[in-house]
Amino acid sequence: MRLISWTILLVLMVFSNAAWAEGLAVVDVERIFRESAPGKAGETHLGQARDILQKGLDELRAFYKGKEDTAEAKAALREGQAALERQFSADRLAVRQVLAATLENVVRVWFAVNAKNLTISAIIPASSFLTYSPALDVTDAVMREMDKEKPVFHALPSVTVKANPQAAQESSPKATPGKGGSAAPARTPSRSRTQ
Repeated sequence: MRLISWTILLVLMVFSNAAWAEGLAVVDVERIFRESAPGKAGETHLGQARDILQKGLDELRAFYKGKEDTAEAKAALREGQAALERQFSADRLAVRQVLAATLENVVRVWFAVNAKNLTISAIIPASSFLTYSPALDVTDAVMREMDKEKPVFHALPSVTVKANPQAAQESSPKATPGKGGSAAPARTPSRSRTQ
C-alpha cells in the first residue's frame, strides 16, 4: 500500500511539476557559508581559534615533557585534548549560528524586495531537494547581498595553562615535622574568552 501511495505521489509531482515549483526559489546555504565573504571570515575566525587552542595544548605537553608516562600527565593531557575538542566544537557551532542568522536576515530583505517582481512565494534551502531546475536557484543573487554583510563573531578563546590545585594536593608529599617538601604542581588548561 505504501509503495502505491509513493508511486501516486511521484506521478502527481511529475505531472504538476510546473505548478508545484511556481513561486519557489532555492538557495544553496552550504555554498553561501563556504564562498561568501562572511563565510570566509567565519573560517578565518575558526582558524584563529584553532591556533589558540592548539597553542594551549602544546604548552601543556611542554609542561609534561619527560613525564608523559605518568598517570598525572596522561590524565592532564587527555583532559586538555578533550577540552580543546569541546571548545572548538562550540566555536564552530557559534560561527554557524552567526552565519545562519546573517543569511536569514539577508534572505528576508532580498525576498521582500524581489518577491513580487519574480513571483516568488517561498525560498527553500537547496539541501531540501534531491534535484531542482537551475531556474529556481537564486543563490548568486543572495550571495551578492550576503557579501555586503560584516557579521560579528564571538570572542576568540584564550588558554592559560595553570596549576590544578586538586592534582597538586594529591601529588604533593605529606609534610612531616622538621622536613620540607614540595612537588611541582600539576597543570591543566584553563579557557577564557578575550575580545
